[in-house]
Amino acid sequence: MFINVQGKKIHFLKEGQGQPLLFLHGWGGSINSLTPLANLFSKKYQVINLDLPGFGLSDLPDPKWGVKEYSELILSFLKQTILEKIILFGHSFGGSLAIYLAAKHPDFIDKLILSAPSYKRELKKSRNLLTNFPQLFRILLYRIFFPCSDLWRFPKLETNFRRIVQEDFSSYLPKINANTLILWGTADKETPVQDAYYLKEKIKNSQIKVYANEGHSLPLKKPELIFKVMEKFL
Repeated sequence: MFINVQGKKIHFLKEGQGQPLLFLHGWGGSINSLTPLANLFSKKYQVINLDLPGFGLSDLPDPKWGVKEYSELILSFLKQTILEKIILFGHSFGGSLAIYLAAKHPDFIDKLILSAPSYKRELKKSRNLLTNFPQLFRILLYRIFFPCSDLWRFPKLETNFRRIVQEDFSSYLPKINANTLILWGTADKETPVQDAYYLKEKIKNSQIKVYANEGHSLPLKKPELIFKVMEKFL
């Protein structure tokens, strides 16, 4: 299904009945990223899964968009499609959006589940040096030196990515009042596990589950594993 939100075409799927449970994928993901996990909940909940702007089948974001602008689009999406409080699941970049929404718009959030949210990140200096080169040459350099970089894989989102990876939402954490479940893997190389314990300390009504030897893609690769903990939390 498609819906027009703030002048942008957004692709989403809705399945099941019950309390709405919205899934927000990470940077570089799509609806497909969290579909296996979402399907596990579709018998008891109204599951909503969407392509964030710039990914999947949704339109590109405006070049200056950061976490705030992405989050405000999701808020508009909720106002157009859902008329009650939601359960919000966010992974990685989707987790940073979930943090923003829970802190700034608590009336829309019933419960919050965060899987390794990238709520504080810094762009590595070695990659930041490439900003002085023309875009086409930068893309070539990233392809050679940083083939796994999100800047190489999504060149149309370069300005968004550069802004997002330097945004820190640590100060938003104490403003979150929703009951929160924090999920993390000890082998996460993208978001260090110590960030999980900082979340637990700063979010008042929170609980944490850390999985040994699991990485950043935990909800994508092991949906059945976290489903049990999520179901108990809900």
